[in-house]
Amino acid sequence: MHPMKSAALRALRLAALLVALLGLLQWLGVGLPLLMLVAGSFAFVAWALPWLGVRWIDSLALWARGLFWAPQQGRFHSFGGVPLEIEDDGRLVWVAGEGLQRVLGRVEPDEVLAARHSGCWRRTERGLLMLRVDAVVQVLATMPGRNELRVQRLRRYFEREVLYPAARRRALAGRSGP
Repeated sequence: MHPMKSAALRALRLAALLVALLGLLQWLGVGLPLLMLVAGSFAFVAWALPWLGVRWIDSLALWARGLFWAPQQGRFHSFGGVPLEIEDDGRLVWVAGEGLQRVLGRVEPDEVLAARHSGCWRRTERGLLMLRVDAVVQVLATMPGRNELRVQRLRRYFEREVLYPAARRRALAGRSGP
């Protein structure tokens, strides 16, 4: 299942659970008093201690966002409005071949793409072709059409937004190790 679909499915499940919980509270007859208590508490904090209320709301929003997007964190990038699935295994950084082809406006079989990146590809459990980003950068730098503006920007994007941050994370992790 596509990761974005599973995120939407989780959101729908959470919404259904919330609706069921609120319906149960209303059926028990405590829904309105509980709502008034929560709303009154928020109003008091917003009026008496606005800095504390803003800090709580920010913390709650950050926690919820982290909980919801944790499985996708750092895996999905976008170039020119085209989503790219990026995977960092701690040693190498990989990009999905299908997204790379969409960015470049090409349609080639996976075998051709794998042959072009000989020895620098693998398949995921889902059968998705993944290419090493450093090899993709090398191919982009030497391929016909390498002087096209989109190809140059894509190469710089991979270098600056994918490879450099990954190398920096590894350097910082190596420095803070035992």
